[in-house]
Amino acid sequence: MARFLSIICLIFIFVSCGQIGSISGGPKDEIAPKVSSSNLKDKQTNFTGQEIQFTFDEYIELNKPSEQIVLVPADSKFQSKLANKTLFITFDDALQQQTTYTLYLNAAVKDVTEGNDSLMKYTFSTGNFIDSLSLNVKVFDAYSKEFVPKVTVGLFSSLEDENPRYFTQSQSDGLAHFDALKQGNYFLKAFSDKNQDLHIQTSEQQGYLWEVISVGTRSADTLLVPMSFPIQTDQLKNARLIPPGIIGVHVPSDMDRTNIQLNGQPRDINQVIGRGTDSLLIAIGEMKETDLQLIIASDTVHLRYTPKQQAAKNTIQMIEKEGLKDRIYFTCSDFIQWIDTNKIKLQNLEDSSFIKFEMDYLANEFEIRPLTFAKNLQISIAEGAIIGKTSNASVKLQKEINWKVDRDFGDLNMRLSDTLSAGIVEVLQKNQLIRVLNFSNTNQVSIANLLPGEYTFKIICDANGNGKWDPVSVKNKTNPEEVLLFNSPIKIRANWEIESTFDIQPFDNNKH
Repeated sequence: MARFLSIICLIFIFVSCGQIGSISGGPKDEIAPKVSSSNLKDKQTNFTGQEIQFTFDEYIELNKPSEQIVLVPADSKFQSKLANKTLFITFDDALQQQTTYTLYLNAAVKDVTEGNDSLMKYTFSTGNFIDSLSLNVKVFDAYSKEFVPKVTVGLFSSLEDENPRYFTQSQSDGLAHFDALKQGNYFLKAFSDKNQDLHIQTSEQQGYLWEVISVGTRSADTLLVPMSFPIQTDQLKNARLIPPGIIGVHVPSDMDRTNIQLNGQPRDINQVIGRGTDSLLIAIGEMKETDLQLIIASDTVHLRYTPKQQAAKNTIQMIEKEGLKDRIYFTCSDFIQWIDTNKIKLQNLEDSSFIKFEMDYLANEFEIRPLTFAKNLQISIAEGAIIGKTSNASVKLQKEINWKVDRDFGDLNMRLSDTLSAGIVEVLQKNQLIRVLNFSNTNQVSIANLLPGEYTFKIICDANGNGKWDPVSVKNKTNPEEVLLFNSPIKIRANWEIESTFDIQPFDNNKH
């Protein structure tokens, strides 16, 4: 009996011990696959093969090989195939003689368990030496001056070539580095290449160096390439409905605007107004069709005009136009047909007296000009005071206004270090554009009636004097117009006149 009990106890101990923990598989594999053997070595010369083989130290799988395996220069298409631990890269065409190539495996190979991957790079030559010249390029947005990452930068044998001889990609600081280059003359193009086809599309941000680059004879300075989207002149875009009565649409500045039709009905000068250089607001009027067809010149856009949108109230919004002190501006969501001034009241909040005013309107905007000054005003617009061209009535609006006088503003006299034949000053506050001024043949610009606060500025060197910033033009082989940033704030005080000198210098790579 005692022996039986001992066996029972021993079994219980074994079972209990087996439940304490679980079997561990050891530490997690965080090491990417490594090449254990290959018929190609980095920096190898006199390579004559039609196929490259890489055998790895563990089982692998391919990750988007058509995108992640890259040959530079791309003289031959190739096929990739995986068998067990070996990757085969077979060239469709023979590589060129006496040429240096770089093969990139950019996270194209990863292990099958943990998915570890790495960047592998092999430089080799079909001749008896490796080309060793290099080139550094920095790409930046021409308007904001911010460096642009993930941009494809290519070296082309001629400006007309569509396929780059060499290409690389910019990093987070905008730097794109070429190495293993062959001495020679090249042209440089940079583009966002969203579809990764190594071809520049008109819809992609792009930049060019129009003059030839002599690799091997020039200094080691980093080349700076400004980028922008090219001028789009081929179509209407960004059409939108503003219920109940307006269509807003982007219209290229050089498009003919004399023939504008909505559902076959011409829009006259009372039904169209420009906003800026490339936008139009178009009155819908009393149309009740749910499908709208807008034709401008030879381009057509289609919009859906729902019954709910047709029945919407005409909304009113007060617009604070910085720097203008003697009137109050408003916009409506419909072109104005008439205004009942008896339904508009302007009141002095200090003594509750009513103030007489004058008013005008144009398209969807109206302005009220008080005939008597009051520091604190209240404007009341009763419902139905404004009838739009859709015949829809306006909503009610009541708003208090803190009226400002001359002593509440400050002035800035901007002196430039050089005289510009034509330029545009953009005044910004907290990165918001608040005013634009054009000037020509001067180095002094006066900016009046600024509210107290800190301001920064952009100056556009308007080379063609057309009053706007022009992006890159492939047709004219011109880069974007130069934009100068003055990001050190200028502090404006009420009832003060400030003078400041702005030193005009080109973009400095070392300051960005």
